[in-house]
Amino acid sequence: MSMPRRAALAAMATAALLPGVAAAQGGAQPIRMVCGSSPSSITDLIARIVQPGLAQRLGQAVVVDNRPGAGGNLAVEFLTRAAPDGQTLMLLSGGIVTLNPHLFRNLPFDPVRDIRLVSRITAGGFLLAVPAATGVRDVDGLVAHLRRKGDAANYGSPGIGFAMHVGAEIFLNAVGARATHVPYRGSAAAMNGLVAGEVDFLFDSRGPLAPHLESGQVRVIANGGSVPDLAYPDLPLLSARYPEVVVQSWTALAAPARLPEPQLQRLDAAMRATLAEPEVTERLRQVGNGPAYLGPEELSRFFADERARAARGVAVAGLHPQ
Repeated sequence: MSMPRRAALAAMATAALLPGVAAAQGGAQPIRMVCGSSPSSITDLIARIVQPGLAQRLGQAVVVDNRPGAGGNLAVEFLTRAAPDGQTLMLLSGGIVTLNPHLFRNLPFDPVRDIRLVSRITAGGFLLAVPAATGVRDVDGLVAHLRRKGDAANYGSPGIGFAMHVGAEIFLNAVGARATHVPYRGSAAAMNGLVAGEVDFLFDSRGPLAPHLESGQVRVIANGGSVPDLAYPDLPLLSARYPEVVVQSWTALAAPARLPEPQLQRLDAAMRATLAEPEVTERLRQVGNGPAYLGPEELSRFFADERARAARGVAVAGLHPQ
């Protein structure tokens, strides 16, 4: 088989794998959408939910390219080295470009200088959770509980430097309480620690918390985000009482920094329309956080706020680059 024929068949196979994208899209080169985490991770699932809508609106196949490693830094480095032609994008998790610059020495990229944020896709708060057995039912109750325990008080997280770790330190600083950090190896282990009463509280997303909430072993008492939670819309926002306490995750479509303005607007319009699809909205809700669209200008301001918040949180937590 000749090389041109092999290439043509490969292109057709790629397009056939993408729902809503016909192989007859004029032979356009597929757009590569890099993801800094493994298949079936939350970020990967979000990428695959928006993938068909983007492909349809851009008139090109969109291929998700998982490049996990170094906390997402490998994927960002790949993005920043790509040509700014709209053919290489990234489904970006916010912590990579807000926390990682404070946690890794000699990063090969500058998030502000080397990345162009196109559209925010999702946003949602990490929920403040306590073991139901403690009887704590609200933030005041948790603060009183921590003060009673004194030096024996502690909190869990999926690991050192995660947003949930930094957020817990911001929370403790805001309420004037102390607790020792107990880092676990991932959310599942942290949840087990919470259920077992090894820790007094933690922040995490609704997905890992769900089975323990359903069993009644864990109680959520506040939302760390800036928007109401989809499943618990009446849960109080910590930021309403403590403006500096915002503990949330977000994702965005990103491109190399020198992306031309017409390309930026084209990509943003495609993402905005995709997020307006009812099916996309519902699938994102099932994953966790629903659509939380922001366009380039609003997203730029949001990103500046998130960077400043991360810098404060890292300082409070006493973290240093490794």
